[in-house]
Amino acid sequence: MGQEARKRLAELLDGSERHGDFSTRIEMPARALRIEVDGVGELPLPLRAPITKKLIAQARQARFGRGEQTLADTGVRDTWEITADRFTLGGPDWDRTLSGVLDGVRTALGLPPTTVLRAEPHALLVYGKGQFFLPHQDSEKDDSMVGSLVVSLPSHHTGGELVVEHAGRSVTYQASRERLAFAAFYADCRHEVKPVKSGYRITLTMNLLAEPVRPADAAGSGPVVDLAHCLSEHFAQPAEDRYGYGRTKATRPNRLVYLLDHEYTQRGLDWDRLKGVDATRAVLLRQAAGQADCEAVLALAEVKETWDAVPPHDRYDYYGETEHFDGCEDEECEGDCLLDPDGEPGAERRRSGDFSDYELNDLIDDEITLGWWTRPDGTVGEQISLPVPYAEVCATTENKDLTPYQSEYEGYMGNYGNTLDRWYRRAAVVLWPRQRSFEARAEAGSEGVLRELQGHLDTGQLELARTFARSLAPIWKPHGSGPAAASLFAATLSVAVGVGEADTAVMLLAPFGVETLSEDHAPDLAQAAARYGPTWARETVASWFGPVGAYTGADRAAWLASLPGLCAALRSADGDGEAVATPLAEGAWQAIEEQLTGWLGIGREPERRPAIERLGTTLAHIVRAADPRTADTITTTLRGLPDTALECLLPALRSAARHPAAVGDETPAGGAFQSLADHCQARLTAAGALPVRAADDWSLAPAGTCRSGCDLCPDLDAFLTSRTRRVMEWPLAKDRRQHIHSRIDLAGLPVSHTTRRQGRPYTLVLTKTDAVFTRERTARARAETDLAWLREKWPRPRG
Repeated sequence: MGQEARKRLAELLDGSERHGDFSTRIEMPARALRIEVDGVGELPLPLRAPITKKLIAQARQARFGRGEQTLADTGVRDTWEITADRFTLGGPDWDRTLSGVLDGVRTALGLPPTTVLRAEPHALLVYGKGQFFLPHQDSEKDDSMVGSLVVSLPSHHTGGELVVEHAGRSVTYQASRERLAFAAFYADCRHEVKPVKSGYRITLTMNLLAEPVRPADAAGSGPVVDLAHCLSEHFAQPAEDRYGYGRTKATRPNRLVYLLDHEYTQRGLDWDRLKGVDATRAVLLRQAAGQADCEAVLALAEVKETWDAVPPHDRYDYYGETEHFDGCEDEECEGDCLLDPDGEPGAERRRSGDFSDYELNDLIDDEITLGWWTRPDGTVGEQISLPVPYAEVCATTENKDLTPYQSEYEGYMGNYGNTLDRWYRRAAVVLWPRQRSFEARAEAGSEGVLRELQGHLDTGQLELARTFARSLAPIWKPHGSGPAAASLFAATLSVAVGVGEADTAVMLLAPFGVETLSEDHAPDLAQAAARYGPTWARETVASWFGPVGAYTGADRAAWLASLPGLCAALRSADGDGEAVATPLAEGAWQAIEEQLTGWLGIGREPERRPAIERLGTTLAHIVRAADPRTADTITTTLRGLPDTALECLLPALRSAARHPAAVGDETPAGGAFQSLADHCQARLTAAGALPVRAADDWSLAPAGTCRSGCDLCPDLDAFLTSRTRRVMEWPLAKDRRQHIHSRIDLAGLPVSHTTRRQGRPYTLVLTKTDAVFTRERTARARAETDLAWLREKWPRPRG
């Protein structure tokens, strides 16, 4: 079975040579190094306090990287730094000493013997009493950087230990008082500097760079024949069921993903710069791939595991079941019993942090996704998105034996919980049969397969291109966002036009989201519509919007801002751009109409108004992009909405007024916006003509339709609409009180509700607040301001 083949392969690689370690320490005589620092001169070793204080006078507060930012925060890193351009390293024996150290580092870390290491000075650091650096991971400052080298200069101090951790193991290094202490570790190791207790800790930090070596396939030895046999068996057998039971899937696995032990970045993932045992295993896999007629690439994987887990010091009853709290037994409780001691709602259910002391029981689920890989020819890599099934994954080192970069625990919740989610970043060697290369890369949404298809089209091999393109139907899942997605869409669009088959073209294009489209794609879109017809264009555009009601997020809002420019580019392009522009505007309107209708049903103004106002700007973009018929449909619908729709229409008109050239009388958008402006003026004028509320008028609108048809809401509406009643005392049981609470809150009414906990049942006290009057005054003032602006910017009639 395939599972046995994968298991044997992982075991064979576990027995490969030259494992190496994640860090090492080497000492050398202090006389081997001479350091000169600008403003200080040559440093006598061991270092004493007077010369160290001179170094501090020349230093700056050390910085650190977080994502794309460079920060200075003494709560994270508290040390002094002198940059490499302000000191020089030398001495008669320094080059020979450093070369010997690097040879020892290469051997200790398990790098191939042919690897040439080079140490590049980065900074001179001074730690005084109490200074430290919290646990962190060094960024790769160069494409060839594989690790860091820390040279502790001899000095009299206590504390300041360097702690290096990887895969659940840690080692602590202390400096020497008389000798140079070299500590080297891989770049994916987390490490920290403990607070200095006395004296000064002075170190040189250096980047470990691995120079290019001869092709990896020529190096290494091992059970290559056995590994090649495992690969052939894996790809020949049907994929097995995750949990056994003797069942198999009819299809054979398309690939094998072997997870490596170390963590890498995109710039650091290279066959020649793999770390420790990864390098050895990768050599063997590439040699085995050659014998089994497979291709091999390097990839980056995101791994998530969900474990049944038990927290430390958990409480157990006699039967070993976790104790938990089901809630208060008082039927009159309003939920106060669920507050924690600080009054916050609910007990803590999810926590993020260090869960290394939690006991892992059973693995409930796992997910592995490849997000980036190199190309088979060894050139630059590309972004992909490929979920990998269980039947295609193996590893010598299990995920649980490594350190996750993030963990979250969810406690017992009655019928679920006591689960620990752990996330890992791992590199992988991905292999597939050479004859299945096209399908294996296409399933990941690789742009390389599009280049291959385009090459067939460019060389006149139309039928071959069509055959390969049709084969993508069950697996084609392009992905990504931003420039990468735009580039992938452009390549796909070119192929879709070139194959000359409508069904194949829509299959290639349908998986993309509408947010991918830009003005740059307009010429090819217009050509595709001209070639395949308006019906094809409408169906394809509909697929880009996805199902009605689907979450769209910030990317959709940003794309809608570009819609007027895109539609204008389509209409001016050769071909049939209108066949694409019209359904684009219609689809955008359909999506926003649903959102607007939903928000108009929300009675709470503080929640409703900001959301509706944001939709106003988007609405203006859509009207500017629409053809005359669609613009007329939009305005007709908007004029039929209730007065609360003005919260959207006025921001839309303000947005439109910032683009006078696009809303002139001669444009379709100009007439639509004038129609909306006239409508808003009429609504606001009518509202302003209503009499001002009398000082003793406490009447409110009813709470709205009660879907349950209960016997309470008529009494509630009678109280709300009364001009004279301000307070209502209402003895009700708990569930009936809660129903009235929800009716008032959902309608956003200016009515407070409290419970007087005396007698049985308790009494619900409803009180109309002064907001009955202040809300109306605020609305009237806003209407007058809006009406004045409309009369200035959108006078009636125009022209």
